[in-house]
Amino acid sequence: MQTLHTVNLVIHVSLGTLGLLLGLITLIYQNQYQRHIRFGRYFLYALTVVVATALIGILFFRSNPFLLMLTLLGGYVGYSGYRSVRLKEKRSSPADTLLTISVLVASILYARSIQLAAGSWSPAVIYSTMSALWLVTGYDLIKHLWLYQRLQNWWLYEHIYKMMSAYSALASAFSGTVLSHFKPYSQILPSVVCILFIIYFIRKQIEKRMLTNLGD
Repeated sequence: MQTLHTVNLVIHVSLGTLGLLLGLITLIYQNQYQRHIRFGRYFLYALTVVVATALIGILFFRSNPFLLMLTLLGGYVGYSGYRSVRLKEKRSSPADTLLTISVLVASILYARSIQLAAGSWSPAVIYSTMSALWLVTGYDLIKHLWLYQRLQNWWLYEHIYKMMSAYSALASAFSGTVLSHFKPYSQILPSVVCILFIIYFIRKQIEKRMLTNLGD
């Protein structure tokens, strides 16, 4: 079992590090459509392996509330960010909604379980991560069930937010592990930086859309 754990850990760390690099390259090529798509796809491949190996590690080798919540968050926003750009203005499918509900329920149940357990974890970090997950899943459900017509044009903003959130989850896991002596700041700081980038890029797209509308 120790050998399997080591192999799983090596794959997880290697692909996580590669994912950080690929995500950065994808961001650099944001204005070069074909390269942005190509490296964005590579980033999602790396993220998929990271999420899979994290789940294997959590289920069979060790349980860590912070890493589990990051796994749920990173996996879900990565998938949902990919779907937003694939669907664009189309309504999400029943399968998408079922996945959203499943992730939401799993996170709520896990939040309840760690609340009852006595563990050495930082509530500020755990609940901020949960809140980020609940924000995205709640938004996706509201959009699908009630506000699809009003929010269908927001797909690009959703894509930016969700993919940057997936990158933030990777960065927080990496920073929190490598700089463990600086917890919880090493876990929180990457999220703060990524939120600033999210605000910047969404604002940039809003201004671009406004200029386009004025030109029309």
